[in-house]
Amino acid sequence: MKKGIMKKILMLLFVVMLLPISSAQAEGKKGLLVYASVYGSTIETAYWIKAIIGHENHLDVKSIDQVITIDPYDYVIIGSLTRNEGPVKPVYEFIEKYRAKLAQKEVAYYLTCGDSDETMVLKIPGKAAHLIGGRNYLKDQMEKYPKIKPVAIAGFGGRQVMPNLGTKDNIQIWLVGKLAKEGAAWEGLDIWESLVKERVEVFANEIRTKILGIGPRENIEELRGYWTSLQPASLTDASKKKFSPKPSAEHKSSKKIYYARSRAMGDLALGENLLKQWAEDNGIDLKEQVKTSFNIYYHATKNYGGEPITSHLVIATFPDEIGNLQIAFRCWEKPDVRKGMEADITKAEELLWADGRKID
Repeated sequence: MKKGIMKKILMLLFVVMLLPISSAQAEGKKGLLVYASVYGSTIETAYWIKAIIGHENHLDVKSIDQVITIDPYDYVIIGSLTRNEGPVKPVYEFIEKYRAKLAQKEVAYYLTCGDSDETMVLKIPGKAAHLIGGRNYLKDQMEKYPKIKPVAIAGFGGRQVMPNLGTKDNIQIWLVGKLAKEGAAWEGLDIWESLVKERVEVFANEIRTKILGIGPRENIEELRGYWTSLQPASLTDASKKKFSPKPSAEHKSSKKIYYARSRAMGDLALGENLLKQWAEDNGIDLKEQVKTSFNIYYHATKNYGGEPITSHLVIATFPDEIGNLQIAFRCWEKPDVRKGMEADITKAEELLWADGRKID
């Protein structure tokens, strides 16, 4: 009799051991990706991110006006198009509404935006020159909600179908094209794309590794169908390409601007140390304006012929080019006034490129 009872107990224990573990343990973390989009780029990247994260991992993808609660989720990804150098108003309203709860969850931010170059400085008449492009557009949002600590942030670039833009967007793009003194990439195109596919992939893999605790997806190229398109850049000129990244090495001297852009092997710490050395050796007042985890913006000022001249200098690291330092100088003084600064910029580049660090 006792043997029979013992046998039943052992059988019961065996069955219990075979039962699935609790749903919370089995399913892992549950995520919400909420987006605001007008022309569709942010929606497209939302489902691309979901595919990279993996359909086996629970991630709800919702338009911002579909969300009624964030309570069931362990982490929240917030994506937005860019307007007026930042996320759109509904995104701010969403964060404001859930700010206390978001501060208790793992959060990530991303933007689709016109320019993905995070060394860009825009000078608008009547306003101070300032950083634009990519992750720079998240600065205001992050400063407004400091208790929310994003695990990952990204600025992907975007895609514009020029004939279908609204009046306000058309005017804004025309205006930025006039102000972008290095030249506007989208002129003469029916479709203008600045989206960098690797940035979407890096961001989604950051979610996998930093939040879900799983390895990065290795077969990443298989999901690039979200990015690939047969739509032409121009209906009248077959030679025009939709996506032409800015040259990594460029020097431009015009009546409006002296612009120098290059790359070197290294990181922000190396770039920072070398620029301080350059400033000290050449009598330049180097003042840091903005410093983030991915870029540093300086004003470099020196008297030439008794007149102070300022160069706008940015060093940056991009997620799609690990180990490379992006370098950009801009000086908006007239050509005859800025000659001395041009010579000093050349010295800075030579120092940054020294010891075989230059990347052509």
